[in-house]
Amino acid sequence: MCDKLISVVAFLASAILVAESISIHQTYEGYAVGPKLRQHEKEQQQDLSKIPGIPGKDYPLFHSVPPTSFSCKHVPAHPGIYANVETGCQAYHVCHDGREGEQGASFLCTNGTIFNQAEFACDWWYNVNCHEAPNLYRLNLDPAKNPYVPKRKPEEELHFVPVEKY
Repeated sequence: MCDKLISVVAFLASAILVAESISIHQTYEGYAVGPKLRQHEKEQQQDLSKIPGIPGKDYPLFHSVPPTSFSCKHVPAHPGIYANVETGCQAYHVCHDGREGEQGASFLCTNGTIFNQAEFACDWWYNVNCHEAPNLYRLNLDPAKNPYVPKRKPEEELHFVPVEKY
């Protein structure tokens, strides 16, 4: 009878330990992983107070690149980097060799910034005229400005030495 009682107590103790470890694990997972936040909740958690202007009015507020009609088929140079006017220039595309699809590799500038086609970089929204971007796509044709065109190394440059006449 005593052996039976000891085994029952041991079984209950192990069951309690297992139950506690499961609840601890679930609690830990809740803090470590947590439920996925809805898009609206993410937007509410962002502090946009330091960015001048009204989010969604003065500058776009995307959290992922939305589908648009942008196509690398209609740009002047490959490789090249292009602002997407349909997204208010918050999204931009790198058109290269077609492996990334018709839109190329797509990226977003952080909230409050948009792609400055003249500088090939994200810049504060108030420094950029997004509607002017398509007129600047041609800058990708200039190897000195296009960040995806390989630059010559100084040792590859040809140096001409003037020849003196005798």
